[in-house]
Amino acid sequence: MRLLFFNRSALPMGGGMNRMVIDTMRRLRLAGHEVALVHGRGAGQLEGTGYIYDDLDHRLMPRDLNALRLEAILEDFSPDVIQLHGVGNTLLDGWLAARKPTVRCVHNHDFYCSGRRLTLERPSAPCSRAHGRACCAAHVLRGCGSWNPALNFVRYRTVGRSLAALASLHGLQTVSGTVRRQLVANGVPEEKLFALPPYAPPPPESRQASMSSLRTILHVGGLIGQKGVWMVVRMVRDLPRDVQLVFAGGGREREMLEAHVRRRGLSSRVRIVGEPTPDQWSLLYREANLVIMPVLWNEPLGLEGLGAMAHGKPVVAFETEGIREWLSDGETGLLIPFGQRHSFRDAVKLLLDDPERLRSMGARAREVWREKFRPEHHISALLTHYEKLGKQAV
Repeated sequence: MRLLFFNRSALPMGGGMNRMVIDTMRRLRLAGHEVALVHGRGAGQLEGTGYIYDDLDHRLMPRDLNALRLEAILEDFSPDVIQLHGVGNTLLDGWLAARKPTVRCVHNHDFYCSGRRLTLERPSAPCSRAHGRACCAAHVLRGCGSWNPALNFVRYRTVGRSLAALASLHGLQTVSGTVRRQLVANGVPEEKLFALPPYAPPPPESRQASMSSLRTILHVGGLIGQKGVWMVVRMVRDLPRDVQLVFAGGGREREMLEAHVRRRGLSSRVRIVGEPTPDQWSLLYREANLVIMPVLWNEPLGLEGLGAMAHGKPVVAFETEGIREWLSDGETGLLIPFGQRHSFRDAVKLLLDDPERLRSMGARAREVWREKFRPEHHISALLTHYEKLGKQAV
């Protein structure tokens, strides 16, 4: 089968979903399928990965030279199926679907939430509202949008167009039940939806023992305020002196966080590693005693948590529908009521002081990963979907 992926990046970095996309392509190639990638022109992109296209995020309909570029790509590779992932330009959806069987994996709230995070701020709580006119008022009254009314209106119109664009596709893939439910609530026919099991790759066989005498808490998800980084760095002084905090992941607030750590004299207890490669992620997981995900928005899944489970590490996270799909409270980690920061801190301290419970939760997490979240489950379901599309196209 010839599969043409669209994703803004060709690197296995920039978030858990992006790593999964690149890893999925590699596994499909190993299974004997021909796979190519259409990606953006960002600095540091790998060479020889496929085709460069500049309008993956700009809302521009393919016309003139852009249309000729896409036509040339399709003619050159001649795909059986087109797979869209991290592509913000939904105007490509209908254009591509008119030429080849085209599917899109929906793995965030951007397509049906003009606030983008499906989270209310006053008070802080996950939202389950379908897109509609009431959202315009909620952006102001509940603080779930921008402070700029004009920007809120633009985003509102964009979501309406995005939902219309999804209707032109041959199929929509979801990796979490919460995203699926939101799409259905926003009028997407259930027969168009296909559930894809999320996964985390297995740890490399080689194991490097940690030489540190410190106990390590690994914060995953990215260096932005919505991922709870400021809440966590303020928590450090309440933890035992032999506990270090490691921040891993990219994000726009890295420099601010580093400056804060220096000013507060926390450099010996806080380590900021930025965006790791997949192998570096594995090493960080192995060195951690505990993984934390204090996400302060309505997390649709949280793939980094599956990575922790693959490495046999328990997770402490704020509870959202997406995280609840893989984290079993008291069994593979702890779920904390959304936004209760003191409860989160107390849960972390409680687990750190109970090494036997850490060990047993980590062992159970590894078992659950093996049962539900191995790559084979995802690849098998994905190929089933592609075969179904191929039959429809005949």
